[in-house]
Amino acid sequence: MSDELEMLTRVCRTACNERDIPLDSPQAQTLASHVLKLFLNGLMGEEELLSAERNRMKRQAHIAALNQPPASAR
Repeated sequence: MSDELEMLTRVCRTACNERDIPLDSPQAQTLASHVLKLFLNGLMGEEELLSAERNRMKRQAHIAALNQPPASAR
């Protein structure tokens, strides 16, 4: 169990570092919650968890960009 916890911690830290998310922030807590949810639903490998989290972050960034007003409207 401690090996799994260490692996989940590494995934969360790596994902946070890649997005410059402070480890003590609400965004990091949300990320950790999502990683744990993926793990509990069967994604067991470090790389597959990290890949899934990277994909989720890309989707969120894309959605945020789509919700921005056009440059001409700013």
